[in-house]
Amino acid sequence: MMTGGLRLKREFDISAISSLYFFEYKSDFIFKSEYHDCFVLLYVETGSCEISHGQKTDPVSLSQGQLFIQAPDTCYSFRASSKSCPTLFACGFFCNSPQMSLLTDRVFCCGKKEQRILSLLAEEGQESFSPGLKNKSSYALERRFNQPFGGEQLIGMYLEMLFINLVRQYVSFESSELTRTLLSESDSVLLKRITQYYQEHLTEQVTVSQVCKEFSIGRSHLQRIFRQETGFGAMEYFSQMRIGAAKKMIRENDKKLTEIAEELGYTSIHYFSRQFKKITGMAPSRYQRTLRTATSDPVYQQIELDNKEGFLPDSSWQE
Repeated sequence: MMTGGLRLKREFDISAISSLYFFEYKSDFIFKSEYHDCFVLLYVETGSCEISHGQKTDPVSLSQGQLFIQAPDTCYSFRASSKSCPTLFACGFFCNSPQMSLLTDRVFCCGKKEQRILSLLAEEGQESFSPGLKNKSSYALERRFNQPFGGEQLIGMYLEMLFINLVRQYVSFESSELTRTLLSESDSVLLKRITQYYQEHLTEQVTVSQVCKEFSIGRSHLQRIFRQETGFGAMEYFSQMRIGAAKKMIRENDKKLTEIAEELGYTSIHYFSRQFKKITGMAPSRYQRTLRTATSDPVYQQIELDNKEGFLPDSSWQE
């Protein structure tokens, strides 16, 4: 019979959530200064933006896949980078753990593991909360009547898991030569060349054999450098890029979906729609309806996610 036990240490302890939102903005959007008494996590899913925080600090530039945690009791402003239509995930929370000082006011690059945790966090947020009108310019979270069992606890746990992972990967080993496993210099250059090739052939049906022949590389080597650096297979990553381009075209112009599908080289609107929904979790027509612009009410949009595979390089926001 056990008479005692070792009390487990808690490095992070999330006590409350104040906001949990997903934003999509046009390239000319500017969000004026706002004060927060809590920590605020900001993750850029696509595009890029600039955040000003505090009065004595320089603006922070964030690009796709990067995460930033703002310290409490500070003001911040946000603006989209030139020619960028950013999509941004934000979470406000309270945490008294001293270890938060290791993570605040610094930029982190999120890999597949971090993106997966963020996706689970967002999914639970959508299931557990709905926004209630607080005043004319903002919303407050309200518990859903039928929220899933343990949803709020999972939200805190996912945040804690994310922070532990960030500390392990970027803080604990900062003094060593490498803070994470990196590609060799030659493979890094090769990866950049291949992704540039992808960008130049987004309207084509690129295949593994085609890439291997173009860059004189074996299939296993090709898959290894993509998996190691991006967490995705070579063709899987190309598919994300194509759908990312489709989302950008939907945000930036008024073209019909059939025209966008045709411009990107999809054989039919039905195939395009299937690929779009497979990657983003929603049909392109629904995505088109959810867009927010700089001329519309810029305040918060409730998360609508149900992604089981984690955040993707171009999009994983789901209904």
